[in-house]
Amino acid sequence: MCEITYGESLKLDNPLYIDVRTPAEYCEDHIPGAVNYPIFDNEERKEIGTLYKMVSRDDAVRRGTEIGGKRIGAIIESIMSYRERDIVLYCARGGMRSGAVASLVNSLGVKAWRLKDGYRAYRSFVSGYLDSVEIRPQLFVLQGLTGAGKTEILGFIENSIDLEGMAGHRSSLFGGIGLEQQSQKSFETQLAVRLNELGEKSYTVIEGESKKIGNLHIPENIFRQMRNAPVIYIDTPIERRVAIIKKEYARFNDHERVMEIVLSLTKRLGQKKTDDLAGLYKSGRIDEFIEMLLVEYYDNLYRYTLDRFNYAAVIRNMESESAAAEVLNAVAVYLKK
Repeated sequence: MCEITYGESLKLDNPLYIDVRTPAEYCEDHIPGAVNYPIFDNEERKEIGTLYKMVSRDDAVRRGTEIGGKRIGAIIESIMSYRERDIVLYCARGGMRSGAVASLVNSLGVKAWRLKDGYRAYRSFVSGYLDSVEIRPQLFVLQGLTGAGKTEILGFIENSIDLEGMAGHRSSLFGGIGLEQQSQKSFETQLAVRLNELGEKSYTVIEGESKKIGNLHIPENIFRQMRNAPVIYIDTPIERRVAIIKKEYARFNDHERVMEIVLSLTKRLGQKKTDDLAGLYKSGRIDEFIEMLLVEYYDNLYRYTLDRFNYAAVIRNMESESAAAEVLNAVAVYLKK
């Protein structure tokens, strides 16, 4: 059986990564483009882990062999359809799961590698990359008050990095509503892939964030480079900010969660303003609710920080596609200096 490191696997002509971990492990994070053919389902993996800890390794291996034996034939048949690719199999640590499948595939005359140290090796590669990478394109950061349309603008810029999209969170008090927060590992994988894609570009644009997006952390090395990058301010009138927020959340109706968040603002806003906010929401006066939330909470929270920046440009956002064009013009002017 051939073993290969993750770095070596990147040099293969046409690699196909086959992940034999459970669906839950795969969902949390995986090598980009990997195909999931799990030997165990999520509950079976828990059962085997319990046997290993509570009974013995031998009992766990016997049970794993019994379960996996019923599934291995179909897995091998699926893998054989990729015989023209450079097949790289991996499990969590490059152990028994990937080893068993790699041995069977090779015994059938199809070359397959087992990834040394499995997913753990890939994870180490991503962490090391994000800890050390210097973003090669000139980085520009969009700043602006909540609802300024920064994310919309990024959508019209080809060389952009959408951290909130990668995180599955809008990076605000209500930012998790209607979205599924990604794992830290998946977030970092997406970020590493995007930085690599942009490596040869002349510029890239990213939205200004605090160090945390929901429950996720921006890697320190990346955050440091964001802090040192030139900043473009997006100036958006309050009426348009209300419209942007309303559009963004219009398809969600998690009223209980909204009220829970509103009531959590009592210490910061005081009882009267909190009650007023709750009353506006309950009565369906959504535009007024959003405007009060922006003015009384978000603007007071962020305006001082935003006033401390020296801006490379200030862009008025009355329509996001046009504002994106102005951002790109400001980028071009900066790069000529």
